[in-house]
Amino acid sequence: MQEKSAFRSIIGLKCPHCRKGDMFVRPGLFVYKDIFLMHENCKVCDQKFEIEPGFWIGALWTSYPFIVLIISPFILMAISGEDINIWFLVGLMVVSLLMLIPLTIRLGRSIWIHIFVRYKK
Repeated sequence: MQEKSAFRSIIGLKCPHCRKGDMFVRPGLFVYKDIFLMHENCKVCDQKFEIEPGFWIGALWTSYPFIVLIISPFILMAISGEDINIWFLVGLMVVSLLMLIPLTIRLGRSIWIHIFVRYKK
């Protein structure tokens, strides 16, 4: 059986230790119900996901670049566009951010734990 790459494990929200078990109770990047609900341990290898109290606060740093990528086009349009209503852009930006919250939170957490937990066959 072919091993999963770290990239596929991050995108698939899989356990960084075995790259097989799901991190979240409801798998998927665009899940709006129970966004934060995670398994305590991996169902395959028993890796603990919350390594220490407050561990997931650091995931804010890994989700921040996604937020910047989402809002950058709106800021550029506001700066360069003369006839664009700024409140319309702000509204679009807020809607975009709300729609992509699960993506930013879940990817941020997946990247963060993959930094600290190494893969073992």
